Amino acid sequence: MYEFRVHTLVDITQNSKLQQQFPFVGDDGELIHNKDTLQIAKSQNSNFNTLIQLLQIRGNITWEEPPIKIKNTLGNTAFGAYYEGTHSSWHFKFFVEQSSIYGDERDQTGQLKDDFNLVPVINKLKESANFPISTFITKNLTQPTLNPVTQKQKVINALTGDIINTYFSYAGYSDK
Repeated sequence: MYEFRVHTLVDITQNSKLQQQFPFVGDDGELIHNKDTLQIAKSQNSNFNTLIQLLQIRGNITWEEPPIKIKNTLGNTAFGAYYEGTHSSWHFKFFVEQSSIYGDERDQTGQLKDDFNLVPVINKLKESANFPISTFITKNLTQPTLNPVTQKQKVINALTGDIINTYFSYAGYSDK
């Protein structure tokens, strides 16, 4: 199996058992005690489901662990310069059977960048970063594009700096 990873500032917490009587603890260890905290958990799970559906556009994936939240992520990442300081980030490791399913030898994750870019997400959950638009942003869209410019791209182009909130990495073959 070939291992890939998603790194994002979008809250992709997996919550699966949400139909319980208040109060209860979600899969992420957070207390869910009213309709507001339940809605946050449902929205987190919606983002996780969106992530899984996008990853499975090109093939089936498997995973062993839910996304891991890391507090105080800083420096040495591929997140855009727009997100200064430290932020919470989520990291998800998954496996596929073919190494070139999401790209080629030059860029193993190139098609993931295309598939995820500008796909809507629910934000203002447990993120510490503020997004200019509520989407996965995997490409620097301030560069000219051959396609007609959309309204979302106009908003992004009006911003200065790099605003990538999601990137991918390829970890190679793993004996699974």
